[in-house]
Amino acid sequence: MLKTTLGGELRTITVEDLQAFRDNIATIGRHYKKGLTAQKVINLARPEDRERANQQIHHAIPAGANRGTVRFITNAGPNSDVARHHVHVDLMGYSVATASPLDPKKLATELVKKSPLRLWCDCGRWRFWYGYIATIGGFNLVYNETAFPKIKNPMLTGVACKHILRVMHELQRSTSIRNVVAQMIERGQSDEARKHATISKEQAEKIAKQQARKRSEIQVKHPQKEVKALQKIVAAKKAPPKKDADQARFDAERNLRRLKELGQISDADFKTIMTTLRKK
Repeated sequence: MLKTTLGGELRTITVEDLQAFRDNIATIGRHYKKGLTAQKVINLARPEDRERANQQIHHAIPAGANRGTVRFITNAGPNSDVARHHVHVDLMGYSVATASPLDPKKLATELVKKSPLRLWCDCGRWRFWYGYIATIGGFNLVYNETAFPKIKNPMLTGVACKHILRVMHELQRSTSIRNVVAQMIERGQSDEARKHATISKEQAEKIAKQQARKRSEIQVKHPQKEVKALQKIVAAKKAPPKKDADQARFDAERNLRRLKELGQISDADFKTIMTTLRKK
């Protein structure tokens, strides 16, 4: 008999569960098909994965870069049976960047923050919790996972392990990693993309020291556009009531649900704002 943890306890799968699985799959495919930026990966991650990344994963060192894909090495968690993990990140905007005549450093700055990404990690958390989500969402880089995580993650929540989250954080903020990406773009612009760049031991040690010295917390950041949208919703509730107040409230609740589905607001923010709306 097939089992699932849908609903919070281990039990036999029902017909209703299968429908819930299909609904979850449809949601993932609809929202993630365009790829995820580094910050979006952090925003959509489970809170416990962000916490583990902050507390347990201390560095993400680039080991090589070639044709848009950067390979990273991170330390493993305290209870792991291995010393390190390997994370691969494909910058899907790389080909566009190499076709541009602009300065590679400027292009790299844009690429690490705005390019949609494909991801992979060799850890079990990625394989058994998030590999399937990445596969149906179109952002799995190495091995496609076709087995639905009916035991580990039947609700298909979260998108990345703690190792990938550390990489996403450092990818956005590290000047050294940005330089690695810039050099990769420069090789692509000069038709030398086939030359695989391996990071030297000295360069890797330098990056590790920089990350240890400047480590900061991995946090959710909402895009400014979405923040302004939420502010308008709250401000509208404080304004004098209008004749179409019911319609306005309906539209606001619909937009709020959409933001929650996209992972742009937390469950706590969603509940707080919905409570405020329904008091009016």
